[in-house]
Amino acid sequence: MGHGHPVSMAADPWIFGIALTVVIVVVLVIWLIHRSTVASDGLTPMERKNLTFSEREILSMVRQHGGPIRQTEIVDLLSGDLEDLAGIMKDMETKGLIHREWKPDQGTYVVSTRPESSGDRDGQ
Repeated sequence: MGHGHPVSMAADPWIFGIALTVVIVVVLVIWLIHRSTVASDGLTPMERKNLTFSEREILSMVRQHGGPIRQTEIVDLLSGDLEDLAGIMKDMETKGLIHREWKPDQGTYVVSTRPESSGDRDGQ
């Protein structure tokens, strides 16, 4: 009778648009979940690849702490010998990964991811 199928022709752009929107939303959700999982340790992909397990643990802990942390706290939270972990942190400081400052009143180093004490002194 010559009526054709005008409804299906008109619906095709809508179906394509809805399918594209669903695909974009799914990809965005997957990306956000992946990003939060990967970035939760505070390390870059290069750091995860190039650092030893102990270095990754220490650097991640210092970054997640959100500010300076006492070296004794790090040693208490990680499984390992005080001398071994202190040696690892000394090597990390030499590599520029962390900054350690001796605090005689606390009897330990304070560890941060950047030298914060020099800026504090300038303001005092």
